[in-house]
Amino acid sequence: MLTLTARNIVDEMRDREVIVSYDYPFLAGLRKPLVICASVSALFVAAWAVGSLDVGIAGSKFAKRAS
Repeated sequence: MLTLTARNIVDEMRDREVIVSYDYPFLAGLRKPLVICASVSALFVAAWAVGSLDVGIAGSKFAKRAS
């Protein structure tokens, strides 16, 4: 949030542009892309892990040996 307070401004200065500058840390600029990349990578790894699970209901090797 940016709050500007002005006192004793004359009427001629009413329609002028205000230039605001500030310092923005380099890591703060990379935070959002890094979070998005990490989230997509984690989703990909989770999908790969779930896809590689064997969830079949066929009989196992141990059940065939017992008979």
